[in-house]
Amino acid sequence: MAWLIYDLVYEPLSNTYRLHRTRTVYTEFESALITLTKSEPGNINEFIAVLQDKLDEKLEDNNAPDAPTLDQIVKG
Repeated sequence: MAWLIYDLVYEPLSNTYRLHRTRTVYTEFESALITLTKSEPGNINEFIAVLQDKLDEKLEDNNAPDAPTLDQIVKG
């Protein structure tokens, strides 16, 4: 498997960015697939808190929703 690594390079004359390939990394397919699909679970309470914070940011005028919070749903 080949990983093509790119970077954004600023071009001042045109005031734009362009993609520039910086390197190519070769790996074995099976080991790369195992690494990508194997994940260690984190703390569920921290995950719920992050999700709730993101939901709260979307609320208008900081009004609480009529629905229960994620924490209330998970704890039953």
